[in-house]
Amino acid sequence: MNSIGGITMIKIALALTTLVALSVNAGTQIQLRSQTIQTAGMISASVDPSSNQSEWMIQFKNHVTEKNKKALKQLGLKVFSYLPEDTLVVGGSARLIAALNLSEIQTILPFRSEYKISVDLGSLAKVTSDHVQTVLLSLFQNSDLDRVVSELKQKNILVQNAQGTAIVATLKRSQIAVAATISGVEHVQPFHVIEPLHYKFQESDIVRGFAAGDYSDINGSESGTRVMNFESAWTQNFLGQNQVVGMADTGLDSGNTQAIHQDFASAVKSGYAVGMFGKTWADPMGHGTHVAGSVLGRGTASAGRLKGGAYAAGMVAQGMWSPILNNLSVPSDLGKMFSQAYADGARVHTNSWGAAANFGAYEKMAATVDQVMFDKEDLLIIFAAGNSGVDKNRDGRIDPNSVGTPGTAKNALTVGASENVTTTGGIQKKIGELGSAKDNWPVPPITLSTISDHQDGIAMFSSRGPTADGRIKPDVVAPGTNILSVKSQQPGANVLWGEYNPNYVWSGGTSMSAPLVAGAATIARQVLMAKLVPNPSAALVKAYVLQTATEMFPGQYGQGGASQGQEILTLRPNNDEGYGRVNVAQIMGTEAVIFMADNRTGVATGETFSKTVTASKAGRLVVNLVWTDAPGSLNAAKALVNDLDMSVVLPNKTLSSNDQINNHVFAQSDIEAGAAVTINVTGVNVPMGKSGKQPFAVVVSIQ
Repeated sequence: MNSIGGITMIKIALALTTLVALSVNAGTQIQLRSQTIQTAGMISASVDPSSNQSEWMIQFKNHVTEKNKKALKQLGLKVFSYLPEDTLVVGGSARLIAALNLSEIQTILPFRSEYKISVDLGSLAKVTSDHVQTVLLSLFQNSDLDRVVSELKQKNILVQNAQGTAIVATLKRSQIAVAATISGVEHVQPFHVIEPLHYKFQESDIVRGFAAGDYSDINGSESGTRVMNFESAWTQNFLGQNQVVGMADTGLDSGNTQAIHQDFASAVKSGYAVGMFGKTWADPMGHGTHVAGSVLGRGTASAGRLKGGAYAAGMVAQGMWSPILNNLSVPSDLGKMFSQAYADGARVHTNSWGAAANFGAYEKMAATVDQVMFDKEDLLIIFAAGNSGVDKNRDGRIDPNSVGTPGTAKNALTVGASENVTTTGGIQKKIGELGSAKDNWPVPPITLSTISDHQDGIAMFSSRGPTADGRIKPDVVAPGTNILSVKSQQPGANVLWGEYNPNYVWSGGTSMSAPLVAGAATIARQVLMAKLVPNPSAALVKAYVLQTATEMFPGQYGQGGASQGQEILTLRPNNDEGYGRVNVAQIMGTEAVIFMADNRTGVATGETFSKTVTASKAGRLVVNLVWTDAPGSLNAAKALVNDLDMSVVLPNKTLSSNDQINNHVFAQSDIEAGAAVTINVTGVNVPMGKSGKQPFAVVVSIQ
């Protein structure tokens, strides 16, 4: 433990960890996404050692421990994943299962093939058996990919792509259940088309040749950085120096560091083609170049007027464009792509793409993001939330439940779109006059506003949470309407929402919000490294970005209630703004922080980390707990695996959480100067920790 600038820092706080008694009664259910199995009073049927069943569910009488998992592995079983409640999915022969010591086991059940089939495929039950569709099969870790592919082919199933633990296959509806019977297959889900997440307005809504193009009408707000207060970092020379950001997108300008747009001169550390049959990381479409400009564009072509948020950072550019598909293509082994950027130094990775389907679902790509971040604890992966916000029930408020995968990942920093403030370019029509308004946003107050006229407004197209299992998403918002950034110089590149001049184009969508947050997260990481922590975890960077975000309640339409179209109904965090609009000025305000812990060891089930600090001044006490959770099972009813709780003990009250869904906890209260504040972080249930423990980060400030 040490103190830097008056801030108490704890990196590894084992000395402050004490044991507490927790109830560890056996679970009474196995909560699958497809069904809930009641296990109270259930007696395991005897296992026939000669059975060919190879995948099992073992529910324990108490919370799962490292000792339990070690015993299974020593017997020769493979531990695959965790299911609530207190259940492990394991692989092994019936002979090994029959030999288990049952003294700590509640029940043993075969992991049946029907449990593996996504409910989203089940909704196709009435489609004829000859209906052909493409699916994504996920394999258990360390499964024999070649064997599974061979068995699929033997069953006349067309395998399109196979890599790592993912297989894309085309089959008849009647063959889905057959594919699920193959040993090693964990989950079968629909295959989704991935697309860039800029909002696609009708051509009639986009004004061509509207602006002067000579920068005479530029006032500094057009890039989106002014609303986020990036100037407060720039004036203190925090520009992203010595930081590296990864970006996977349609590519970046020419794909050649020696002949690249001047705004990226000396910015690209490395570039890779990762799209299907891609040979270059050039950007023939234009989306990725715009995104990269918002992260770290140098602003050279505009004489510094249009810079990215972290304009001195370096970039690892990964071009996902497929010339065959004429679209983005995501590598089957998504983890390999992130590892490639990580190996080149990226510790923030931004992604402005996703699927507009199966909203809120926790699927393969989301779980892969969680796995990568769990394994690489200092890599923060950022995703756009999506642009599926609509008001279908015509109540004047955007409907919930529209975040797409991979933005549903627990550990990712998922970004929605707030409004930029600019009236001079892009799309300036009232929303009600837009071509898609009749179907998507048909009534006031939404129809009466424009899309970039209020910094506390949320873009009407921005996807809202919660996820299917009730988690809060997005995590934060940032400007995503009428954003002016760099234009790809590739012939035929899309001009998106309209060309300002040959160097810059307008665009909007959560695609544009995510890279601005990537720039802010890069600045946050730089600030933490310079003042507090040499190598902050992604959990700490995320916690600090959440902590310093600006509350936007009640939104742009005032506090008239839901019946009057009030945009945000509750204080943060919520499923409209998350924790609020990212605010770089508050990121720079480290003097507000009174305590910060980047606990890389963490807590086990039944352990509590406790620390008491003193309020340095009167004000609003704000506490954030964030942890990078183990990936959830694709077949589980909820994605959370390792459950931590937080309590904040104040002189006159205790703020407690009992959140069993999210992997972040928030508390706030008014406080007097000199008051004692005790923060307790408890491992309620940590079945899949690192050596039995779940690392975490805590930030405490007085604002």
